[in-house]
Amino acid sequence: MLVQEKKIKGFSLLEILVTLCLVGIVSALAYKPITDWNKQREVDNSAIKVKTLFTNINAQVQRGLYGFVQIYVKKNKDSLLIASRGMNTSTLAQKINTDSEFGKIDKRCKISGDYWDDDGLVDRKPEVSKLTLDNVVTSFSGEAAVCFSKDGRWFSADENFISGTDPVYGMFICEQSAMSCTDDSGEIKENVQYLYEVNWTRFGNINLEKYDGNKDKWISR
Repeated sequence: MLVQEKKIKGFSLLEILVTLCLVGIVSALAYKPITDWNKQREVDNSAIKVKTLFTNINAQVQRGLYGFVQIYVKKNKDSLLIASRGMNTSTLAQKINTDSEFGKIDKRCKISGDYWDDDGLVDRKPEVSKLTLDNVVTSFSGEAAVCFSKDGRWFSADENFISGTDPVYGMFICEQSAMSCTDDSGEIKENVQYLYEVNWTRFGNINLEKYDGNKDKWISR
């Protein structure tokens, strides 16, 4: 008895080519939205980490662990380095009584590492910490520092966080490809996307805001 052969039909070369073309078109259309979403997520996550570092070190002041603290920021070539530092209350009292420059708002927030009892750049303690962010930049190159105390009395700053004797009250965070969040005049660059600002008060109240370019306003995060 003869068995009838089954006819097995596969894909033709033309059908395979058409399918591959369709997959390529869909992938190309989806690439930019996915890339943009990833960039926004990276900048958003980085901004939240920075706010958390600010908040955590100020919490140590409120707990009484430190009398004086600093957030140190350094813009390296390919990364943004941020660390927290703490000064014990006994050390603070000594500096108030013996350091003639400590009373000056533009002198007491010193960047030197040996000025601090605990330094997040070198110490492995839960009270101080360090961040290295590769996907974001801020609006300056070099170093900056801002310092807080419990009642705001010793609030101060140094380098890029002070203008004359006036401390700066915030820092921008944006995508690394922008190179800088602001232009030479200090204005926000028009082509900057995913722009955030971590800002603070002299009493250590920390806020995070995101800029909505469509509505031209800042939104709390």
